[in-house]
Amino acid sequence: MSVFLDQLGDVLHALRQHKARSLLTLLGMIIGAGSVVLLSGLLQGGQEALDRTNQFIDESDVIEVETAEAPPAQRGRTQRPLDSGDQQLIDSGPAATSGAEGELFLWSKYAYRGSERKRVMVLGASTQARELYRVRLQLGRFLDDDDQLRRTRSAVIGYEIWQELFGGRPDLTGASLRIAGIRWEVVGVLEHKAPLVAGPGTWMWDRRVVVPATTFQAVLRHSRRVDSIYIRVLPTLNELATVMDRARAFIRSAIRERHYGVENFRVDQDKGQQQQAEIIFTVINILMLCTAALSLFVGGINIMNIMLVTVTERTREIGIRRALGATRSNILGQFLLEAALLSCLGGLTGVLFGVGLLFVASQALTAWLGSWTAYYPTWAIIAGLSSSTITGLVFGLYPAWRAARMDPVVALRYE
Repeated sequence: MSVFLDQLGDVLHALRQHKARSLLTLLGMIIGAGSVVLLSGLLQGGQEALDRTNQFIDESDVIEVETAEAPPAQRGRTQRPLDSGDQQLIDSGPAATSGAEGELFLWSKYAYRGSERKRVMVLGASTQARELYRVRLQLGRFLDDDDQLRRTRSAVIGYEIWQELFGGRPDLTGASLRIAGIRWEVVGVLEHKAPLVAGPGTWMWDRRVVVPATTFQAVLRHSRRVDSIYIRVLPTLNELATVMDRARAFIRSAIRERHYGVENFRVDQDKGQQQQAEIIFTVINILMLCTAALSLFVGGINIMNIMLVTVTERTREIGIRRALGATRSNILGQFLLEAALLSCLGGLTGVLFGVGLLFVASQALTAWLGSWTAYYPTWAIIAGLSSSTITGLVFGLYPAWRAARMDPVVALRYE
């Protein structure tokens, strides 16, 4: 232990003697370790932000059924549109948890309050829509069973509608809107849920008006037709993919039979978008690791070059130490320890630098996008420190071996 402490003291002294050189040597390690922490934190925060601000349903455990054109060979046959009967049929099967949700919507309608108006989207929904769409209440209440049963003209409005037409007032007593010539009583306000990139459309939740599905069908659509149906699959001990395949098979078979054998619907047509997003994040993760590895490789070459120069400069010192009884393993250990300490110090500085940059970037993204959670992955911090230290040891091995192999007589004669 005393030998190790002596060697550590010699290493620290050598680093203090060449501060500028040591700093330049550390740059590769700082960039490599820092990029691992910074990019992994930003990627994790980005994934969380996308999930939180997503305006649509695309979870891996949700199956979507939507209306589609029948195949050419079936178009002359009697057809039945996707409707509430299909929803009830699916709901009675083994695939659903909290029940199948039929989606009904009217795009780009005007909501009036006095002389003011705003373009909105009207969504017909059940009591379970709040959980399915991952929306939360800012004020008031959501639609309940009584609204569905009595077909009340109640409405839960988006945050932007509440701000622009009602001035963000905290009391909803007497609040109402007129849409499609019908007066709707405002009973709740949805929490702000802006997408990462906003636009002029009414597809955002902040610009939606949610009304009871039964009322929607009775006074707006005048039919039981639905635009799409969502089913959340029950969690089981089996793999999700297997359960999803069984659920899709049941849904496709049940609806086809009810539709007189005509397949004028499609199941999970847009799931490829979610898979594509997952592939993109995987590719970005791989590119991030490759960038960090390249930085560490460059830093390792830097360390090797500097250590070779150091060995040459300290040739006479090596000869003196060998003459005083130091063994080859002592010399090897000293230079390996120096390389490891250099790289570890670079890794630690890089991790701290990455954490600092990640905090600043998260604050900037929060100010720009509205909300961004800063994540500091433990695995990234450990990976940054360990990979930089290992890189230093690997690239410092040759200079240390070269120093240990020196002939002490030749080293003492070196000027």
